[in-house]
Amino acid sequence: MKKTAELDIPPVGKNLKKERLSRHLSLGALAEASGISKAMLSQIESGRVNPTLVTLWKAAHALGVDLAVLIDGKSKKPERFTFIPATRLMSIAYDEGKVEFKILTAPGIPDRLEMYFVSIAPGAKHYSEPHPSGCEEYVLVTKGKVRVTSGENTAELSPGDFLAYQGDLPHSLENIGEDTAEIHMTDLATEA
Repeated sequence: MKKTAELDIPPVGKNLKKERLSRHLSLGALAEASGISKAMLSQIESGRVNPTLVTLWKAAHALGVDLAVLIDGKSKKPERFTFIPATRLMSIAYDEGKVEFKILTAPGIPDRLEMYFVSIAPGAKHYSEPHPSGCEEYVLVTKGKVRVTSGENTAELSPGDFLAYQGDLPHSLENIGEDTAEIHMTDLATEA
């Protein structure tokens, strides 16, 4: 008689515990989020019971992972690839339309990061009140000549010039050239 090879049972309990702990969740918090009793989750994690597919699906959904992560323990970080056509970029106009900020920040990017494409008409100046404490701004001029002031500091930038400055002080951007100026700007807030 030929002996059938034994199948390795996936370490579902171990994988579940690893994913739960990596999110700093207690058994109670996962129980509440998944609708699975705390006792059942404890038994699954300790390997005392084999969960049903529906139970695994509930746990995976509550943890925000693919079901395969709980079965084989291999998590694949999702690839980020967000395309926003130029026609769908939101913009904000200031100073009677002389200054325009196109919002480049894609959905899902952390709130503390904001990116803009800024165009400033000749002679226009945009003033900004101080942002929250610790905010920094980074500008790269791609076209035209721009004067940037932050607090008591001032710099005149030409295409290709980069400047980092405090955004938590009163600051301004001024087009000092004869053509429309274009700037790539990033605001970065420190975490509280």
